[in-house]
Amino acid sequence: MVLEVPDELADVLHELEPRDDRALLVETVCGLYSRRRVSAGKAARMLGMTRLEFQQELAVREIPINYTLEDLKHDIEYARGQ
Repeated sequence: MVLEVPDELADVLHELEPRDDRALLVETVCGLYSRRRVSAGKAARMLGMTRLEFQQELAVREIPINYTLEDLKHDIEYARGQ
């Protein structure tokens, strides 16, 4: 995969310290999750976190958990089956 990065962004990325690489990855994955491009489970795996740790990261960033009416219906059906 080839990713074209604008010069301005490349300049900023070159100025980052190595520990900032992780912050950039977390920021990117959280952004993908907030735009519903990846699930919470996949995002957590990409970051090497548990789902709970990922949800805590979302809370720090004030990003709401993606939970739809369909998710609620599924959870209710599952609970009734128990």
